[in-house]
Amino acid sequence: MVDQEAIHGFILAGGRSSRMGQDKARMRIEGKPLVLRTVEILRPFVQEVTLLGPPERYAEFGLPVVADHWADQGPLAAVCTGLLYSGAGWNIFLACDLPLLSGKFIRLLVERIHASQADAVVPRTEDGWQPLCAAYHARCRPAIMRGLKENRLSLIGLFDEVRVEAITPEEMTNAGLKVDELANINTPEDWERIAGLSKGSTESC
Repeated sequence: MVDQEAIHGFILAGGRSSRMGQDKARMRIEGKPLVLRTVEILRPFVQEVTLLGPPERYAEFGLPVVADHWADQGPLAAVCTGLLYSGAGWNIFLACDLPLLSGKFIRLLVERIHASQADAVVPRTEDGWQPLCAAYHARCRPAIMRGLKENRLSLIGLFDEVRVEAITPEEMTNAGLKVDELANINTPEDWERIAGLSKGSTESC
């Protein structure tokens, strides 16, 4: 039974981080691992926070950790794993490597969830869709599972099959947010750039 009023929060922490050369989830900003900073931002808005990744790698953080049902199939598999695990109607999925993300953005996302009749609410910036700081309803499960079975692994490709509402740059600006909030890190160069934008200190483990 899906609880339509509940919101479950998921943080994707299982990536290989091959371009970064170290586990992004453990990199520190303001003295705190990125994954725990993201947990703290998300927790006030959801019933529960779950990490998606290898349990043996992240058990020390004291949070529920769920391994992907489909190994090495990327973010689409992680989102599908979360939707299968969740008993909530709406589910927020965040990458662990969003060091500038704030609770103000999550508040905007939750407000849109409560007002939306769509299947997904996803920011769309000048760089395109941002599918890993977004919300997906349980109604997305069949389309995602079809994609996995047919080896169509693009999460953005899913948007052709479900109803999607965009959060636009103008909406973010009106809410007092900067698009830089959604900047993620993939390389050491990204990390240096983000460190310049961050008000807090950043460091590597």
